[in-house]
Amino acid sequence: MGTPYATETTQTDVRYVNASFLNMLSQGREKQAAEEGSAFIREYVRQEAWTDEIVPPVGLIETEIDRDENTEEPKKIVEKEPKSYASFVPFEGTPEAYWFQGYRYAIFFGKITSQKFVKSKFKLMTHVNDIRKIIADNSVKDMADEKDRKFRNTVINMINLNPTIQRTEAGQFTSSAFKNALKALTLRRRPIGKMMMTKTLYFEAMDLPATAVGNAIAEQHYREGIENEERLWGIPTVQTIKADIVDPKEVLIFSPQNFLGNHYVLQDATLHIKQEADMVEWHTYMVLGIGIGNRLSMQQLYFPDGN
Repeated sequence: MGTPYATETTQTDVRYVNASFLNMLSQGREKQAAEEGSAFIREYVRQEAWTDEIVPPVGLIETEIDRDENTEEPKKIVEKEPKSYASFVPFEGTPEAYWFQGYRYAIFFGKITSQKFVKSKFKLMTHVNDIRKIIADNSVKDMADEKDRKFRNTVINMINLNPTIQRTEAGQFTSSAFKNALKALTLRRRPIGKMMMTKTLYFEAMDLPATAVGNAIAEQHYREGIENEERLWGIPTVQTIKADIVDPKEVLIFSPQNFLGNHYVLQDATLHIKQEADMVEWHTYMVLGIGIGNRLSMQQLYFPDGN
């Protein structure tokens, strides 16, 4: 029997979407086609880059960037909290004069770009998938990977300058291992913000005994798994599937953003499209700068033997 009532769907036929997309190009409306694609693309950047969850991005406009005195490179100067201290003095005494210095650090900007894609518009007409989604899958996610790779390399390079203090090694994924890493951060008077690890390492939480996480949580893990968990021991935990970028044997622990650094976006993910005759060419790029102003606000928990 057929459906006894009419149904309505909010999804547009993808062939119609593709035809509309190509019509914009043929009519010389590359800018409009790029803007529609960019609106779709920016959502993927926010979802896929774990760096954005550790240091949330802030958009800047041209008037907010600073000039470099030696080059034409754009940068943003960020002020750091000045150092201060208190002292005990007798009632007849006076406090010691202290000429404070306002510390600053500069964040320079760089560009991340995707590959350049070229295709005949006649071949694009044969696709039954939304062309804009293909563009997003093939370019924006690659840019998010590059952002994560650069940020993680920067973090590890800084930790390697002070490994005996900022690296905690452990044999197994246990509450004691995490406790020691968290203690190392708090002993430096840095607050705990978020942890980040690969999803494969996060699965080790399924083996945590009830004595470590409590009977109720252990039972929930047994019945429902840990896919819906967003915290470990009350700490927000960011998971990533990018085991090719993040070491599957490590957990990175960060202080909140205002104790860690800054992430500025001078230009969000932008789709550039050009058509010459029947050939369509496109690529995606973004301009951003990430700076770590407090290198002691990070801790690496490392399991050298794996889990």
